[in-house]
Amino acid sequence: MESTARRTGQPFRVSAYLEPDVLTSFEYAQTFHRRDHMPEMKLMFAVLINAIECLQKHAGAKTRRCRKLFGEAEAWIFGGNGHALYSFESVCEALQLDANYLRKGLMCWREQTGARSGPQRRVREPLRYSTRLRSTRITV
Repeated sequence: MESTARRTGQPFRVSAYLEPDVLTSFEYAQTFHRRDHMPEMKLMFAVLINAIECLQKHAGAKTRRCRKLFGEAEAWIFGGNGHALYSFESVCEALQLDANYLRKGLMCWREQTGARSGPQRRVREPLRYSTRLRSTRITV
């Protein structure tokens, strides 16, 4: 089969097919360098908040399920697997938090609350549903 370059009489140039795309770097920067739309950071923050809430809420719990949740959160926070992608150290590093400082704060909280039995009161309100709109009823 005869190539197009031979039929038209023009020499074949690879550079004609491999021209640089001017917008590629701009599109890459717009896609991957957005601070407000980073789902990985939001996921890491949610994992960290969930672990801290489980640790605080289920400290001294009596049921098997609550003790399991407490144990998993405690193992994740105070465990030493810092090389995994979603380990406590990696999450804190990605969120620009000091992991040791956060651990010390949680250990101080545990010492202050003591070994109370039963579910604990939350230290703060959860992030979920914090921006819920209140419905206004008009009464006549």
